[in-house]
Amino acid sequence: MADLMTMTAMGATALGTVMSASGTIAGGQAAQTSANFKAAQLDQNAAGAIASGQRTMFDTQTKARLAGSTATARAGASGVNAGTGSAVADVGQIAKRGSYLAATDLWRGENTATGLENEAAGIRYSGNAAEEGADLSAAGTIAGGAGSMAQMYGRYAYPQPPRSG
Repeated sequence: MADLMTMTAMGATALGTVMSASGTIAGGQAAQTSANFKAAQLDQNAAGAIASGQRTMFDTQTKARLAGSTATARAGASGVNAGTGSAVADVGQIAKRGSYLAATDLWRGENTATGLENEAAGIRYSGNAAEEGADLSAAGTIAGGAGSMAQMYGRYAYPQPPRSG
């Protein structure tokens, strides 16, 4: 039977190993929880970016319609036939440009959202990697503790005679 000091040392090693492994696992889980929270915030921001892009698009469409209406009204007020010729061409160009700018506004919102969603995915991946890395590190800690305990037991169970010099 092992002496009291060896058993105490092995018990302390086992306890320290378990505590260290538990702390490592808890740290990995905390990193995952933090990553999930940050990713959820980015997902919410992505939805806001889409909504903002849509709102800006609607505003641009309204401005283009108003500009076209103003051009038609001014042409009519100046005595020009607003239904033919350059007045119609001008209004058509205003409408085309307004549609282009509105589509660009929507694209900007969608593009911003995609960037935020990609960032969220990267953060989630990092959180998963941290948690898995913590699990592997904990397993290494446990294996190292088991090795230390085996070494202590081996020194007690199979003592080596002192070397003479």
